[in-house]
Amino acid sequence: MGSYKRYYWTIGILLVIQLFLYLFNQDPQRVEAYYSRIFYPAVSYLPVILFAWIPFSVGDIFYGCCIITSVGFLFLCIKSLFRKNYATFYRRILQLTVFILFLYTYFYVSWGTNYYRVPLGEHMQLNVAHISQADHLHVLEKYILRANDLRVGLDLSSKSKEIANKELRSLMRNDHLFAPMLSKTQVHSKMPLSSELVSYFTVTGYFNPFTQEVHVNQNIPIQSYPFTTIHELAHQMGIGFEDECNFIAFRKLMNNENAWYRYSAYYEAIQYLLKPLYKDKELYKSYLNKLSPLVKADLLEEREFWKRYLGWVDRVTAIFYSGYLKHNNQPEGLERYNMMAKLVVAWELQKQ
Repeated sequence: MGSYKRYYWTIGILLVIQLFLYLFNQDPQRVEAYYSRIFYPAVSYLPVILFAWIPFSVGDIFYGCCIITSVGFLFLCIKSLFRKNYATFYRRILQLTVFILFLYTYFYVSWGTNYYRVPLGEHMQLNVAHISQADHLHVLEKYILRANDLRVGLDLSSKSKEIANKELRSLMRNDHLFAPMLSKTQVHSKMPLSSELVSYFTVTGYFNPFTQEVHVNQNIPIQSYPFTTIHELAHQMGIGFEDECNFIAFRKLMNNENAWYRYSAYYEAIQYLLKPLYKDKELYKSYLNKLSPLVKADLLEEREFWKRYLGWVDRVTAIFYSGYLKHNNQPEGLERYNMMAKLVVAWELQKQ
């Protein structure tokens, strides 16, 4: 048993850290003050030094190594069990437990505790609890008119994603709208090792909390690209909730001097505002028909793009990621993305 002591000690220490984090996360004000605004901006310098300068995604390689390591441990466990080598089996189980616990703990230390900070709606004193359908429809119609106007004369085929990456990173580095909520230690984005592979998971972009790298799928339609990029950069800057990243993306782009960026903001906002109308087919169709032919064509293009990748992979991904969000203080799961509509409407009402 002496040979197992280091495993017991390591597991014990990791569990103590987990207990501390659990207790620490019970107070959002404490998380906001000490983790999100002090610890996270400071600890983020490490991935800047280690990974930001590397032109390809270290995070994708890291994920691949984690999968291979986990499968390797499981294989060795099964192998030793079949050979009735129970001592080796027990050691492999302990090693696998240490590996998983370490990743789980590092996730919350490096970034995951941001899921427990004070919600953006509270910071901005937005009243999301009392929104009428009339208010919702008023904002939707207003945004449809904006999107229709912006789309006229906008040549999306001439837009450069490479130039957009630089401009959007600069936009977030110089943010004053959401200061001091956003950490500016690292504001950087990369492309995945394979945007084609990522597309099969129906992922437009993603943030790796272990290496703190932002990845934007380079294959997605151009109309969604600015919004997706800002959404992922918001994660990198310390925002955990999905609806809040959407709201930040909308607010940062809606008044930009670049018509493409403004259009991307309203184009995405309209889709989130339309989703609550799905249950009333007639009402949904009536507002969908208010969109101009050009905006409708953009929606159709995007729908046709994702159709090529639909299958069992994206269904499994949706189940897994919804569970992940529920585990991390977002009980709505994937529905959390759609709650951006409430933030937008509440903000519009606040302005009145």
